[in-house]
Amino acid sequence: MESDLSLINKIKESNDGSCLSELINRHSGIYVYMVDKYTKSNTIDRDFILEEKDHTIYQSALNFDPDKNSKFSSFLANQTKFKCLNAINGSKLTMLSSKNESFFDNLSYEQDPCKILGKIEAFDIFNQMLEEESDKRVKKIIDIRYNTDNTKLVPWKRASEKLGVSIQGCINIHNRFIKKVKKKLEQKYV
Repeated sequence: MESDLSLINKIKESNDGSCLSELINRHSGIYVYMVDKYTKSNTIDRDFILEEKDHTIYQSALNFDPDKNSKFSSFLANQTKFKCLNAINGSKLTMLSSKNESFFDNLSYEQDPCKILGKIEAFDIFNQMLEEESDKRVKKIIDIRYNTDNTKLVPWKRASEKLGVSIQGCINIHNRFIKKVKKKLEQKYV
């Protein structure tokens, strides 16, 4: 039986399909275990992540560096963990296009039959509350965090540095405002 390192070298050198199959057979359990661990209580699609098993093991084999003094199984477990965490982060509030639109996707008022009208009204309420907010830091946090050119949220660390507040302080200010908005929307739609 060949070692993992020998299989990986053959995959890297000649893209050997039989070696890849053997590596996948050996390490599928680790992949499935890690996916199960990170998808239990989260909103990501387990089946979708599992469909990428072979590709993830292949990519991990290509990126594995034996000089870093770790086993392939540990490296694969870490790669799988990062894949799951990225999927979790992607499924959360990713970007509030046109100023906080996706924020409304997670609110309970969307169960209402007038979903589209409710969403527009909720957007208006959000903007109105943001304009009326006395804490100017809220406006800055919302602006820094969500009004970017790309589709990713600005990390809390960067937002806190720009605002001159601790990361946790930034999160608390943000969450306090979001709770106010949710409360007002729930009063109106529930």
